[in-house]
Amino acid sequence: MSTVKHYTKEELELYRSKEMPFISRMKCTDHLKQCVECASLLKELETEDAFVAELRESIKLFDELSQSSGE
Repeated sequence: MSTVKHYTKEELELYRSKEMPFISRMKCTDHLKQCVECASLLKELETEDAFVAELRESIKLFDELSQSSGE
C-alpha cells in the first residue's frame, strides 16, 4: 500500500519561489492538482504573503503621513 507524500510549508516555499529543482517542481505541480490538503496549504501561504504585503504598505503609509505631519 502506497502512502501519499504531502509537502511541508518549507517545500512549498521552495516551490513558490522557484528554488525547487525542475523535476521536483514538476512532481509537486502534479501533486497539487490532485491533493486538496497540499493545495490548501499553498493557498494559505499565498494568503499570508498578501497579508504581510498589505501590512508593510500600511506601515509605510503611516510612516510617510507621520513624517509629513511633523514637518
